[in-house]
Amino acid sequence: MILLADDNWNIITGNRHEVASRFFERINRAARAMAHPPVSLPTAWSKFSNENLLAFFALPRHMNYGTFRWIAESLPDGNVCFWTMTDSDSWIPLQRFKPNRTLAEDAIERFPFAMESAAEEFKKRSPRPKLLQASVDLERVGGGAVVKGNTYTEWLSMLTSSQTEALANGLSRPLKIRGIAGTGKTLTLQLKALHELYQEVDSIDPSSPAEYPRVLFLTHSWAMAKQVEDSLQVLDERGLAEHIEVMPLIYLREWLQGSLPDNVEVLGDDGLDGKYRQVQLVEEALGHIQESTWDTYRSHVSQWVRGAVESSQGSEDRLRLCWALMREFAEVFDSHEIKPGMNSLRKYLGLTRESWMVPLSENADRELAFAVYTHYVRRLVEEGQLTTDQLVDDFRRYLETYIWNSERTAKGYDLILVDEFHLFSNTERYLLHLLTRDVEAVPRLVMAMDPSQSAFTLLTGLAEGELSRGSGALHQGGESAAIDLTVTHRFTAPIFEFVQYLHSAMPNLVELGHDWVYDSLPSSAGKTDGGIPMVQFHAQGGLASTAVEAAFEKRQLSGADARVALIGVGKADLEAIKRGLRESEHPTSSFVVIEGRDDIELLRYSRRALVATTAEYAAGLQFSHVVLVSGASGSFEYGHGASGKRAAYSQFYLAASRAQEDLLIFAHQDGEFGEVLSRGILNGLAGERA
Repeated sequence: MILLADDNWNIITGNRHEVASRFFERINRAARAMAHPPVSLPTAWSKFSNENLLAFFALPRHMNYGTFRWIAESLPDGNVCFWTMTDSDSWIPLQRFKPNRTLAEDAIERFPFAMESAAEEFKKRSPRPKLLQASVDLERVGGGAVVKGNTYTEWLSMLTSSQTEALANGLSRPLKIRGIAGTGKTLTLQLKALHELYQEVDSIDPSSPAEYPRVLFLTHSWAMAKQVEDSLQVLDERGLAEHIEVMPLIYLREWLQGSLPDNVEVLGDDGLDGKYRQVQLVEEALGHIQESTWDTYRSHVSQWVRGAVESSQGSEDRLRLCWALMREFAEVFDSHEIKPGMNSLRKYLGLTRESWMVPLSENADRELAFAVYTHYVRRLVEEGQLTTDQLVDDFRRYLETYIWNSERTAKGYDLILVDEFHLFSNTERYLLHLLTRDVEAVPRLVMAMDPSQSAFTLLTGLAEGELSRGSGALHQGGESAAIDLTVTHRFTAPIFEFVQYLHSAMPNLVELGHDWVYDSLPSSAGKTDGGIPMVQFHAQGGLASTAVEAAFEKRQLSGADARVALIGVGKADLEAIKRGLRESEHPTSSFVVIEGRDDIELLRYSRRALVATTAEYAAGLQFSHVVLVSGASGSFEYGHGASGKRAAYSQFYLAASRAQEDLLIFAHQDGEFGEVLSRGILNGLAGERA
């Protein structure tokens, strides 16, 4: 790599450290991309190309007030020359730019002497061990650290039994590869990509035109995408790695949907950087409220909120509140399509708070959150920016359209591999099953994750806590060992197969946390008798009342030791069930309603009674018979965004998995779970009740 044009250094030498860091990050990213064309750079860099010349913004827009743009060139010997920077007053079209090749040749000739002089200069200076490492071994921090120069075949004999098992997995169900740092998750994922690609290519009929499978390898950052690309080039021994599309998730949006308008910029270069920028923007908005209207909230907010607002900028409490507010914006505001405007605050305050939401227990907490959100959105609009959460949520809406459904066969993927899955938000995880080519088939999906890491820990350096942990967080507090159970005696075989089907149908949505973190569902050694789960599709009116009568019928026909539960997916379903119970002719002594953790004690004294509750409070309990109710209220209480849907799917899965011997589901055919249930019926995993 060669840097020329001395006058360009003036731009960074007089600026703060963050500007210099971003300046050199872009140079490094562009040089690495130009070494392996075709060149892909983040959309916000506004890349232009002409033959071997490339132009792109030298800094993020919020730092680039002079609109400085690099003009760089890929030289025949593999070097990259950054010739000059232009600005709005000295813009040069690439077609008219004439590079001075003599300067580049002179720089190449003098490079060894420059390195020698720099080394001597460093020797004279006092060591600063906290700020400067003695050396940086690119072979250790780049792709070479993962593959160690070995090819696919050479690695096969060196893999652990777990890695070998992952390669041999037939992907009849999605595969989750879990392990802490250094256990070879990324290497295993890369080998798995090649393994599946090689197998698919070998199965192609030589007499017919070859159609290679579409393979997508998703990362959370451009740096990791480049490392994966480099590693695949080393591992691949058949020249097929070029058929694996490696990119960050937010770049996939441009890949499939096209570029954003010229006046709109994504906040951050990739998903991880975008989260960092969002935290900064939330803290700025919080500071604005603190300096202006904080006194109107101070006496009414929760103690933890007040302490965080009044702590110093960048403190641990302040960072946790900023992260919690960012979660609230993505998981609640976006899910319920709440945007600043008339009646929006009233709509927000009227939402039922669920256990998975950030604990903003007081109305004043939420009023403060709304004020911060309003300022946050205003700043984004003023700067013409979208957050990565907003971009991905809009992308999700596109993937749910009829347009994408008609293009899915051609543009969807046969295999999707996801690295650093623990860094993906609820919205990002939700997209995965929408990207597959075959809508009817179980997604061929492989996800690598580290349960001990999270985006929160990586970006803030703080330990995880309840505020930072998502509703389906992978991280668990304290030191714990992950044990993958292989046998369960909980279900009858038909119920086990149905629950297993739900897990496969929604693989990226059912991260329930706590005791419910499965790499894959265990095999069943339960009873083989028992009927398949039954589904009754019902119109909204009377759904809960019909389910109540069906549950009492189950109670009457079951044995003395049986326990029957009527479980609503959400609290709105439970409210509809309670109305149905009140309107029924059954005495109050014949049922017990569980509306909180403390109510579970009531089960000791009401063994024969019908139990009515929600999935949230049924966690950890088992019932011989379960009647599951979804959509009885006619409203989707979790919201329509990805976070809300993911929470609802998790609750649905949790409720269904409470049944041991008998499961009956009441739902709308056109409702949230209608498609999944209909597909289960079509595949013989459930029956339809008249």
